[in-house]
Amino acid sequence: MLRVASVGLGWWAHELAAAIRNKSELINIESCYSRSPQKRQEFSEKFGVDQHSDFESLLNDKNIGGLLLTTPHSIHAQQVVQAATHGKHVFVEKPFTLTAESGFRAVKTCTDAGVVLAVGHNRRFSSGVEYLIKSIESDDLGRIMHIETNFSAPSALKWTRSHWRADRKESPGGGLAGLGIHMIDLMGMFGGGVEEVSAFSERLALPVDVDDTTCAIFRVRSGATGYLGTLIASPYTATVNLYGAKGNAFLAIDSNELTIRSMDGKDRQVQLESVDTIKVELEEFALACKHGGVFRVSPEQAVHNVAVMEAIEESTREKGKPIQVKQITGGNPWT
Repeated sequence: MLRVASVGLGWWAHELAAAIRNKSELINIESCYSRSPQKRQEFSEKFGVDQHSDFESLLNDKNIGGLLLTTPHSIHAQQVVQAATHGKHVFVEKPFTLTAESGFRAVKTCTDAGVVLAVGHNRRFSSGVEYLIKSIESDDLGRIMHIETNFSAPSALKWTRSHWRADRKESPGGGLAGLGIHMIDLMGMFGGGVEEVSAFSERLALPVDVDDTTCAIFRVRSGATGYLGTLIASPYTATVNLYGAKGNAFLAIDSNELTIRSMDGKDRQVQLESVDTIKVELEEFALACKHGGVFRVSPEQAVHNVAVMEAIEESTREKGKPIQVKQITGGNPWT
């Protein structure tokens, strides 16, 4: 059993805890930490765990084997490094970091320390995405020519100026860090990594100074083109569509609705198993820690996703100018 502590106790930390509490024989949350005494107390009482009043004491707690980091994006890199240097395995929510440079440093620290690094791209674990991967491998859809994604939500409409996400540093490209990064990850997985991006980002509806509408056009390594739309002041949408030479696939990820369209225009509905992607990814993290295995999202892929996010930011600043991802990574590939 991997004993972990939850760090950063916002709503997503509660989601992670609820997914495994009394449900997993592989991983258990034993303690928690937040700078807020109120959040520590609430989390401790809700999930029946201990609490630490400072981060340093948690890092030095030998009963804790790993950390679940759900903290603001800007401190991910620093906390990953701190955890690794204290011998703790690390599960960190996406985005891994806010720059590829800091991501590479954090990966090296984890590698040198011999600890597992896992980044929470949980949509990879959905049954619909797994079905699409098998469809590509078996050539059921033919060569994939275009990948179309959208991940949007109205959550930012509730942000006030004091909300930590209502800061361009924490929310680059509007919804990229919170939502779009999931689709960047899938784009890379389906297409072998993103090579070039052209993007635009605008603030059209939000009262706070953060962009709410971002779109990007990609060229991926397989030769396919791709599109990402991410809005944070619009109804909830989470879709991935693949367009192939033998057929198309239309997936609503979170509702597990998948339609396959053949070349004659006929649609076929695919029955998908419902999967708790959070529980599955946390248990895979625990197994990697126990057996020295590899987590499904490699550290290099996590850094690549951050580099694509950076390329989108740069392109938006340059009014849609195409940006090569290797300009950000220095040529480090998706692996």
